Amino acid sequence: MRASAKKATMAGMFAIALVAALLWLILRAVDWGLCSWYGTQTERETRFAAFVGCMVKTSSGWVPRSELRTQQ
Repeated sequence: MRASAKKATMAGMFAIALVAALLWLILRAVDWGLCSWYGTQTERETRFAAFVGCMVKTSSGWVPRSELRTQQ
């Protein structure tokens, strides 16, 4: 490959990685907002953990919202 082709390929890969990172950040912000909204609507204490998701405080501690029904 020529040097200019390698630079173009690297620039394209960087652009794709940047778009993916921005999309991930946008989705985390939406998830954080939905977690906060859930806490407001149910009058429960909630916390958002980046790699776990929405956590809800129960009598036994913090439980992921997706597993809340199995804890009750």
